[in-house]
Amino acid sequence: MRSLKTLLWRWWYRLCPAPSRYTRPEALKIARRYHLEYEVIKAMDHGCTPDEALQEWDIFPFENETKSNSHGDR
Repeated sequence: MRSLKTLLWRWWYRLCPAPSRYTRPEALKIARRYHLEYEVIKAMDHGCTPDEALQEWDIFPFENETKSNSHGDR
């Protein structure tokens, strides 16, 4: 049988979200680039972390397009 300490730790770990890669202003800046600012704001207002809000709209993880541009122009 698992110890009480282990059970409490697992319960607490589920309640605490993982740290976000982006802050709220950074996430909004990325969302603005894709014209999804309103949607990302609503997701964060409903409890999503900035990462989860961006992931909800398929723009996480964000990679700078200038780095992966195959045509070489910026």
